[in-house]
Amino acid sequence: MHRRALILTLAAALMLLPASSAAAASFAVGLSAPTHHPKANRFWPVTVTAKTRSGKPLHATATYQFVYQGQVVQTRYPSPNANPRSACSKAGTCRRSPWPFFGRMRDATFSWPARAAGIPLTLRVLVRVKGMGSAHADYAVRVRR
Repeated sequence: MHRRALILTLAAALMLLPASSAAAASFAVGLSAPTHHPKANRFWPVTVTAKTRSGKPLHATATYQFVYQGQVVQTRYPSPNANPRSACSKAGTCRRSPWPFFGRMRDATFSWPARAAGIPLTLRVLVRVKGMGSAHADYAVRVRR
């Protein structure tokens, strides 16, 4: 009796694994920026894409995460339409939820603070697509003064 229950449990677990890994890998995320050595307090345009494996654009949301030595140390939300000279844009606090986009998002208001200079950081863009899961793209940087 116990053996049959164990086999049924293992079979159910194996049926769940391919569905979750297939959902996580069913679309592609792209991240591009002009350089790996941005200047502090200068605009650094970022472009994020979300497409199917065959290249069709997807409805998605984007979130920025800042990673130091493998740990997420800060989470911010893109706000491409904000006034780049505003205080909230400089602090990265204009938006409090992920930015929705279709296929491609360009954020020309992104800038690195002076306190990040000299520290090896990674910009991670977390992209979520409804019904398809989430994926991320990483971009290593070392900010200059």
